[in-house]
Amino acid sequence: MTNPDFSENPHDQAPRPNYGGASQPGYPQASHPQPGPHPQPGSYPQAYPQSGYPQPGSYPQPGSYPQPGYGQQPYGYPAPYPGQVVVTTAPGNGLGVAGFVTGLLGLLFCWVPFFGLILGVLGIVLGGAGISSGKRNGSSTGLAVAGLILGIISLIPAIIVIAALNSI
Repeated sequence: MTNPDFSENPHDQAPRPNYGGASQPGYPQASHPQPGPHPQPGSYPQAYPQSGYPQPGSYPQPGSYPQPGYGQQPYGYPAPYPGQVVVTTAPGNGLGVAGFVTGLLGLLFCWVPFFGLILGVLGIVLGGAGISSGKRNGSSTGLAVAGLILGIISLIPAIIVIAALNSI
C-alpha cells in the first residue's frame, strides 16, 4: 500500500542547495573552479615534480658516488643555521698532560733509585714547556703547573733515597 500524500522517494521533495547558481539575498556570489578531467587508472600526470633520487634501474655504479657541489656541506655535516653559535673546544695541551703524568709517576716511584729522579726531572721540564705552550696557544695550563709541582716534590725524596743508598 502506498500513501497518496507521498511520492515514491520522500527525498525528491526536499529543497536542494544552490551551488554556483543564483546567489541568495545578502550573500555574495562565490565562484568555484570547475574540476578538470580525472586521470585514467594507471596513468600519472606529468605535473609531479621529479625528485633528486635516481629512477629505478638508473642507480650509479659502485665507486661512482656523487660529490657535493660548490658551496654545499659534505655528507654527514649539517650546515649551521643562520644565527647559530658554533662552539669550538679549546686546543689541548699535550706537554702539560705529559708533565703531569711524569711528575706523578716520579712521585710514586721516588723510592726506586734513579728512576724516580729521571721521572721527576722530566716532570719539571715537560711541565715548564707545557706552561709556556699553554700561554702561547691559549690552552689550559692547570695540568702543566701540577706536573711542575709534582716533579719538584718528587725530586726531594728521590735525592734522599739516592744519598741513603750511597752511604751504605
